[in-house]
Parts: sequence; structure tokens; C-alpha cells
Amino acid sequence: MDHSEAWRRWNAWRYVLRAVEQIAPEALEDLARLVPLYREAAPHMDRPGWYIYDWESLEEAIETLEGIPGYEEDFLAKLRDLREALLTWGHKWSLLHPEPLGWATENLRLWAKVPDFAGKPMVYTGPMVDIPPLPPFRPPEFSPPVYGAEKSSWPEIEKGLRQAFESWLGECRALYEEWALPHRELQKHARWWVAHRVKGWSLRTLTKRARLEGLVDREGRVLLEEAAPSAIAKAIANLDRTLGLVPD
Repeated sequence: MDHSEAWRRWNAWRYVLRAVEQIAPEALEDLARLVPLYREAAPHMDRPGWYIYDWESLEEAIETLEGIPGYEEDFLAKLRDLREALLTWGHKWSLLHPEPLGWATENLRLWAKVPDFAGKPMVYTGPMVDIPPLPPFRPPEFSPPVYGAEKSSWPEIEKGLRQAFESWLGECRALYEEWALPHRELQKHARWWVAHRVKGWSLRTLTKRARLEGLVDREGRVLLEEAAPSAIAKAIANLDRTLGLVPD
């Protein structure tokens, strides 16, 4: 996966995880129940040779230590227990993917230190990516008409400058589109996704169920906008691809 794809995917998951906070707080309450298990494993997460801080580093540490015969079985057991508990949580709430599991691991680390915030997301850490700078603008060279305008004129110079600017603008747009998410209504789509996938609600009853459960914003608007089931299904399918759950 290249850097721009990783960035787009994580930002799509960020929309989903914020929707979990809005629509399905019960999933966060369930995750908070793993804090004691995390605390048991925590003393072993920072040792010479490794530092476990997210899902990927947890997986790598377990894989490495399993290859060392006789290595502190009690320590390994605690890490395995945490991994299995996170996998169970992810499967239960349809969040069994590296991005939400990494987010869950990071928040468990903070909740273990600040128990008053357990169940409330405190961090949304994105991937380490190399975002390229904007391409340089290279205007065409031109000389001022020292001896008048026999060999050039301002309209010709302006035309060249405009062409150079339009070309540069196209490069900037291509870079933007490479890193930007393809859908402009992801906040709405993410809430539909969470209501259907995480809460298990029928596509036909999303808005009605949200209204009954009091899922409204500060202005009293229902958080799940009403739409035809086919439109909701299409939005969820598109988001699945953006999240990396199905191939493009």
C-alpha cells in the first residue's frame, strides 16, 4: 500500500470511528472492559528490543517472541490474551481490521492511565506517511522590452504565464486528488455504515431507529439522514472499498 492510499484509508476509518462514538457508544463501553487486561500486559510492552504501542506492534512482538524457544511464557500469555480479546471485540462490532484495532489499542493505553476517560476516544493517530510538497511553479522567462516591443508584447507574455499557471494548477490538483478521499459525504455515509454494520440495523429502518433511540445532534436533527435503501446500500458499498474491506 502506498502512502496516499494509507492516508485515504485511515481518514475514512476516522470518519467511521467518530461515527461509532456518535451512533454506537456501546461498542466503546465494551472496549473499555478490556482495560484490566491491558493493564496486566502493559508492564511487558516496553522492553529492550521492542515497544508495543498499537495493533501492528503487538502482532509483531508476539510473532517475534513466539520464535524464541522458552521465552517467558507468562509474559507471552498476557500479550496473547490481549490480542485475542481485541480480535473478539473487533469481530463482535464488525471492526476487525488493522486501523480500528490499532485505534482501540492506543485508546486502551490511555484509558489504563486515565480511567475517568475510559470509553471516550482520546486519540485518532494517523499513519506515518510522507506527504509530498506542492510542485514548484516555474514561470516562463521573459525580458522587459528594453528597446520597445518589437520582438514581444504583453499579451504574448501574459499568454505564456497563464499557460504555465494552468499547468502548475493541474499538477497541484492531481496531487490533491491523489490524497483526498473520493466521496464528499463520508460523514453521512459513515453514520449509515455504523448503524448498519456495527449496530445491525436494517437499511429500511435506520432513520426511524435513530429517532426512537434519540440519536440527534444539538439542533435536534436525526443523525441518520433519510434516504432510499438502495442509496444507503450503495454508499455503504463504496465506503467498504475506501476502507479496504473489499478490493476496488
